Amino acid sequence: MKIFLVIFSILLSSNQQVDEIFIQSNNHYTNGNYEAALDGYFEIINSGFESSELYFNLGNTFYKLNNIPESNFYFEKALAISPNDFDVITNLSFAQNLRIDKIENLPVTQIQNFKISILDLLSEKGWAYSFVISVWFLCISFLLYFFLKNSKSKRIFFTLSVFITLISFVSLYLNFEKKAENNIKYAIVFDKEIEVWAEPNKISELKFLLHEGTKVKQIDIIEDWVNIQLENGTLGWIEASSLRVLN
Repeated sequence: MKIFLVIFSILLSSNQQVDEIFIQSNNHYTNGNYEAALDGYFEIINSGFESSELYFNLGNTFYKLNNIPESNFYFEKALAISPNDFDVITNLSFAQNLRIDKIENLPVTQIQNFKISILDLLSEKGWAYSFVISVWFLCISFLLYFFLKNSKSKRIFFTLSVFITLISFVSLYLNFEKKAENNIKYAIVFDKEIEVWAEPNKISELKFLLHEGTKVKQIDIIEDWVNIQLENGTLGWIEASSLRVLN
C-alpha cells in the first residue's frame, strides 16, 4: 500500500510540474517570448508527455517564428491526436498556406468521406473495445434467446442478436481499417528545396522539386532513399535525410 502511495504521489507531483511548465510556457508565448515558450514545451515532451494541446501550441509558436516545416509538423502531430479539432484544422491550413508547394488533394467521393468520418469517430483501440463489447452483448442476447420460453421474447432477442452481430463485424472491419491507416507513415519535408527523382539515385530522371513544409506519404525505403507519394498521387524518390517522419 505504501509503495502504491509513493508511486501515486510521484505521478501527481510530476503532473503538477508539467502543468506549471505548460502554463509558464503559455505565458511566454502570450508575451512574445517564443524561444522561452519553445524551451518549456520541449521540456514537457522530453519528460515523456504529449497531447494535442501541447503540439498545437508548438505549431503556433513555430508559426509565429515563421518556421514553415516545424509549424506544419506540429500541427499535423496535433491533428493526428485530435482529428476533428476545429482550431487545429484551421491553424494547420494557415501553416500550409506558407508552403511554396501548392498541391491539390486527389478528389474524394462522398462514400470515402463518409468512411473517413466514421473511422475518425474512434481510435484503433476504441474500435477494438467496441468489437469486444459488442461480442459480450451478443453472447448475452443469444443466451437470453436460447433460454427464454416466451416466443415473443425469443423473436426480440433473435433480432437483437442479428443486429449486434452486424455491429460486431462492422467494428472489427473498422478496427482493421484504422490499424492499416495508422501503419501508413507520413513525413514533412524539412529541407528548403529537394530534388525528386524517378529512381533511388541521382542518375535517373529528375522529376520535380519540393520545398520545406510539404507533407508526403512514405511508400518504400531503400537505403538512404524514400519513395514518396504526394497528396495528388504523384510518386518519386528523395533522400531520407530531407524528411522528418510524423508517426
